[in-house]
Amino acid sequence: MTSSGIDPVSRVLLTRPEPAASRTARDLIRRGYQPVVAPMMRMRAIGLAALPEVPEGAAVAVTSARAIEAVAGSPGWERLRGLPVFAVGGATGAAARDAGAAKVEAAGGDLGSLCDHLLRARPGAVIYLAGRQRSGDLCAILQANGIPCEMHEVYDMEAVPEPPVALVSALAACDPADPLAVLVYSRRSAEALIAALAALDVRGRLVFFALSEQVAEPLRGLGPCHVAAEPSEAALIALLEKTC
Repeated sequence: MTSSGIDPVSRVLLTRPEPAASRTARDLIRRGYQPVVAPMMRMRAIGLAALPEVPEGAAVAVTSARAIEAVAGSPGWERLRGLPVFAVGGATGAAARDAGAAKVEAAGGDLGSLCDHLLRARPGAVIYLAGRQRSGDLCAILQANGIPCEMHEVYDMEAVPEPPVALVSALAACDPADPLAVLVYSRRSAEALIAALAALDVRGRLVFFALSEQVAEPLRGLGPCHVAAEPSEAALIALLEKTC
């Protein structure tokens, strides 16, 4: 047992969607873990035909790497990727650069920090590439501060219709002597996971690691739940290594 009171774990269940799940799996393998890739959500690109022409002096705002994955390679993104791109955090900024954006500024990982960056830069207009489900209202904040903002929903996240085979197999193999660590990145993934676990007895078998308190809240009745110091994957994996 570690100093945190949690038995050491070697297997780590990844609930985030692809392709991010496989990237994280490769990182965990390098760290000595045995990842189990079982995405609870999948992305669907939407609304790409409606991406706008470029207003003069405009910038792009992105609050998730999913938005970049959805638009990358589309004609609309080809028009937009030459603009300054303001990303919510480092991972989203890296996704924008990988998709061809030349001018990327990454904020501190939350909506407030992104707003601060945009309010300091004061672009002539902001094109916000967003998901259908989102928290906060970036456009309302910018417009209240005199910056025109046009939101475009470019992706939707859908729960997988059935529990992934990898999830079922991993749960069948785990017991209190060999707990399974579960990394959970979003509230919707947490809720989909809870639905998948509803018919199973998982008491004492799972240790949860959540990206934020909002993500952790629905998981707390299922087993120990630890929350990252900040909403980033680096902080989440650091917590995993420290705890287990």
